[in-house]
Amino acid sequence: MENELQEYLTQFEEKLLEQLIKQLSSKSLLGGYGYTIDELDEVWRQCRAEYVADAMPEIAKYPLAATAWAAYVGIGCAIRWDRQILEDAADAKPYFVLRDARGFDELDEYVEYLMLDSGFRKEQIDTISDALRSAAQTAIDAIRHENIEPQTVRAFHAFARCAKVMFTIGVAIALYELGYSYQKATVELPS
Repeated sequence: MENELQEYLTQFEEKLLEQLIKQLSSKSLLGGYGYTIDELDEVWRQCRAEYVADAMPEIAKYPLAATAWAAYVGIGCAIRWDRQILEDAADAKPYFVLRDARGFDELDEYVEYLMLDSGFRKEQIDTISDALRSAAQTAIDAIRHENIEPQTVRAFHAFARCAKVMFTIGVAIALYELGYSYQKATVELPS
């Protein structure tokens, strides 16, 4: 049963990520692809338990915020990565830095402040904020579409996978807006 659940969740995650990349690319916030940055993937692995623990109590009253805030964490971490701040010894858990600046409830506002400080225009931030609300609604709808019974192990894991996807989307949006682009490269190794 464990393997079946893992396989189901992996397919759910991949399908949601693909759907959100298309959705955000159609709004010119992504170029039709996501980004894989090992250091940022590691940040998510380090902070996912804390993020989900902070978000779970908010789901009943504020499902969009509980879901979208993971994308804001991704944006904040990508900005800090771009500034080469993630390597600081005192910054071993960047999620805590982002969350504790103003608290979980205002995490979005703090990341928007970081975005302004990084050269994002107010109009860009507003567009991204609207898109993240829409993406969070898509993620919530995906869980509902699966007819997952609330407050079950499957529901918990599905939410955790949604949070991971939203973090990934946040990273991709930030890097795209900061001017990074994805280039496929073939490297021929000497024989």
